[in-house]
Amino acid sequence: MHLAPLRSHRYLVSEVALLLHAEWGDLPPWSDRAAIERRLVNSSGDAVFPYAFIALAEDGQFAGTASVKLRELEGHSDKEHWLGEVFVRKDMRGRGLGTLLVNEGVRYAFGAGAAALYLYTPDQQALYARLGWHECGEDAVNGEMVTIMVRHRDA
Repeated sequence: MHLAPLRSHRYLVSEVALLLHAEWGDLPPWSDRAAIERRLVNSSGDAVFPYAFIALAEDGQFAGTASVKLRELEGHSDKEHWLGEVFVRKDMRGRGLGTLLVNEGVRYAFGAGAAALYLYTPDQQALYARLGWHECGEDAVNGEMVTIMVRHRDA
């Protein structure tokens, strides 16, 4: 598996947007494929944040993605850096790629100066806890209750 910035593989933006839309299209942030593409283009520019990266299989095929975003949730302006859109293609799941993507997001965010990194999840708390994340709150997001979790750089 090879990890790379999406900016190095911009030709994949449409494919990534299509897969994110197919996975989560019933939720507002992913219901509009064109909006997803615009977000990904913005995350594949020269700015440090937001930042999207991808995983490529040995044959060069897209396998997964994740992003480090800015101020992801309204009402949480005190939380600047967020890990999001962690996605693994269905045929690539169960091989540790999700863990690899999460760890790369943490490495990138802290290496680029973030002091803390947040995420929200409705159902993957145990996975993230195993990877060193800690619960720090709950909120209603996109019509469902989610757990907000954090990793601190100095932890």
